[in-house]
Amino acid sequence: MLQSNEFLNPRLNGKRFDDHTIPLELLEDFAALEELFIEVAKWIYLDENTDRKRVPRGFTNGVTLKLSSIAAGSAIPKILLVTSSLGLFPNDNQPYFEKAKENILFAIDAAGKEEEVTKFIPEHLLVYFNRIGKRLKDDETIDFSPDSGLHAKLNKTTRKRLVLASSNINEVSNETTIRGAIPEVDKSKKTFTILALNGQRITARLQEPHSATIFEAFNSYESKSRVLISGVGRFDKNDKLVSIESIEHISILDPLDIPSRLEELSNLENGWLNGEGTGMKKENINWFADIFESNYNPALPLPYLYPTPSGGIQAEWSFENWDISLNIDLNDKSAFYHSLQLDTDEVIEERFDLTKDDDWQLLNQNLADIFKV
Repeated sequence: MLQSNEFLNPRLNGKRFDDHTIPLELLEDFAALEELFIEVAKWIYLDENTDRKRVPRGFTNGVTLKLSSIAAGSAIPKILLVTSSLGLFPNDNQPYFEKAKENILFAIDAAGKEEEVTKFIPEHLLVYFNRIGKRLKDDETIDFSPDSGLHAKLNKTTRKRLVLASSNINEVSNETTIRGAIPEVDKSKKTFTILALNGQRITARLQEPHSATIFEAFNSYESKSRVLISGVGRFDKNDKLVSIESIEHISILDPLDIPSRLEELSNLENGWLNGEGTGMKKENINWFADIFESNYNPALPLPYLYPTPSGGIQAEWSFENWDISLNIDLNDKSAFYHSLQLDTDEVIEERFDLTKDDDWQLLNQNLADIFKV
């Protein structure tokens, strides 16, 4: 006989969940969560029954977590604890799973308060948090205790504290993207090397279905071919990428890829121009990368980006008999547009507020008129 009890209603907060849906890639987190519940329940049983060296046979038989529905309010998956009787014998182990839930929520709450978490979950089980929440973005949280007195909110910060609370774990798994070149491929070891834009060399496994793209980028390394790799990386305590755990997507970048060029420019320091020249703030670079990606018409050709002595960016396009530039002030998030028709000396000049969608549309339209897009 099956019995279902409402067990957990975590609330997922963040832009991705505003439409009350959950991306499929996050469902594997709930599979890892089920494994953690089972292991914590076993640990609690042995802790309370010191005369036992192992849990009873069939301790977890007929016990499972199931996702029944997704409720509104960002996104709230309703998770049921389903138990079944084994023949004539009822399953008497449900209380240990209820206690496991409490311990896990108390551990997440403790991580948020920077308190000790290992009194709720033993060190060797904290590794499960390397699988739970590894795809959370900066603005996202899984609130495991909505409408309660606890603050069991799993985000990038609390998750890192939980993982590193174990003395046996030195790296945290997180979703990541990396841009770089591929200077080496070792067929015998089935590995390849990524040369990141900051000069760091990272080794990753060579696997299908990505090998064709990897070899294409490797064979055109001398031509400065670059790739964009998305997957899961391992980061040390200082948030430095140490290795690539798994690759999900890889693509060869346009030679004028804007984020790659912006990452290069972000490495410029004060005095980069013969002792003069102002470096750019990382937060300004990141802002422009995001706003450009969101608003620039992808049908238009990409510009080449140059640093300006004042710490800004000069975007330039060259097309037939046109000379086009956009001088970007990163501090006040504005830009001065200038286009010159070389045959007729026709000049168009505009000042744009890059925080406004209408101004981006006008910039796109000016360029589309020239490039006939």
